[in-house]
Amino acid sequence: MGRIEERFKALKRQGKKAFMPFVTACDPTPEATVAVVAALEAAGADMVELGIAYSDPLADGPVIQDSYARVLDAGRTVEDVLKVVREIRAHSQIPLAGMVSYSIAWKKGLKAFSDAAADAGLDCLIVPDLPPEEARDLIDDAAEDELGIVFLVTPTTQSQRMKLIVEASSPFIYYVSVVGITGAREALPMDLADGVRAVKALTLKPVVVGFGVSSVETATRAAKAADGVIMGSAIVKVVSDNRGRSVADIAKAVGDFAAPIAKAVKALQF
Repeated sequence: MGRIEERFKALKRQGKKAFMPFVTACDPTPEATVAVVAALEAAGADMVELGIAYSDPLADGPVIQDSYARVLDAGRTVEDVLKVVREIRAHSQIPLAGMVSYSIAWKKGLKAFSDAAADAGLDCLIVPDLPPEEARDLIDDAAEDELGIVFLVTPTTQSQRMKLIVEASSPFIYYVSVVGITGAREALPMDLADGVRAVKALTLKPVVVGFGVSSVETATRAAKAADGVIMGSAIVKVVSDNRGRSVADIAKAVGDFAAPIAKAVKALQF
């Protein structure tokens, strides 16, 4: 059993929900990402999603797009991201998910990429631009490395396709809360719980809600509906707003922002 599965099982035994912040890897530097992940873990994060910069937006809003552009302009590569993962693993066993474009994996070679990701210490790959119908090769290669492949369900996903996604996705299902791009929103759709309920009716795998989560209020609403919540753009914006400061200051700013959100999510009970 992998780190993500173990964490979800432990949380379920405690009757608690998962808080998963998203961080753009290597923004503004690899050293800052290592420190930010440590600060998030100290603030109460259960797992962290690391975004691997890609030139073409994959449902990314302007905040994450800008962070990816900064990483690419700085000449950072996938190998730099894997070095960050290895550095995190030197002092932490926090579960780590990598958000990656299929193009990156395909260019390196699916087995080679899977091997490298698992060897570095990633626990799963979230691949938003890979249809599950075309994912068998990557799923099989990743399975040899005990690396999960996570797919996304949206509010417009039809029931038959939802079944296919749920069967293919492991170790959790990513439920996209809104029709649109990532980014902070003041409120989430009123039918969010209905959408998550439809997914959970098909599986015992954890369902995690992402997109639009930016505050204590939106995080708790999303977490109430699901097994956990992902917060991305709001975290990335804190990094961006502080990127001219020291690594320690960036990490502290992120930890201070995330702590009350993690506390609110953890206060919820199944």
